[in-house]
Amino acid sequence: MIPILNSERHQQTGFNSELAVIQGCIDSLKQGEAFLASLTSEQYLASAEPYVTSSIGEHFRHILDVYRGVYLGVYSKEVGACLSTHQARVIDYNQRRRGHRVETCRLQALAEIEELLAWLECLTLDDVKAPVQVISEVSVSQTQSAQMCSTLERELTFIALHANHHFAMTKVTMTLLGRHVAADFGFAPATLTYMGRS
Repeated sequence: MIPILNSERHQQTGFNSELAVIQGCIDSLKQGEAFLASLTSEQYLASAEPYVTSSIGEHFRHILDVYRGVYLGVYSKEVGACLSTHQARVIDYNQRRRGHRVETCRLQALAEIEELLAWLECLTLDDVKAPVQVISEVSVSQTQSAQMCSTLERELTFIALHANHHFAMTKVTMTLLGRHVAADFGFAPATLTYMGRS
């Protein structure tokens, strides 16, 4: 049986901030932005093989692809960067830019983060509650995608937590290369709370 959450933290937050998921995405991207600003272009290309085979740039390209998948799935030039028509939009997580310049150019990654931050800051409560359709590959043994119903709120939650996972991988790379990284970088929000963040 799964216990009902009744911790002091959950009582304090009350889950009453409807736009918290937007702020979570903004916080995540700003963490990534600060990390990239602390790197040299050479470090952006670094990997720590055989322990971590993807470069920091490849991790950030992947993070940005996932964010862009959500952005492109809900953005329409006709209605601007919002979902005012409330028609279901399609987020296709299979769209990846492997080998794209953003993997090797730290400044391009920073520019894309700025664009995504501007979009997130324009979202409203109506936007995040709007329905979306999600397409994603679901099998490791064959090429097979599934399409499912979701909301923008749920997908924003996913992409922020997903970014934390890849931040942790880049932190491992930097640590193996003997470089210092901010102590709270790469931790999930619940982990930081457990560790004593107020």
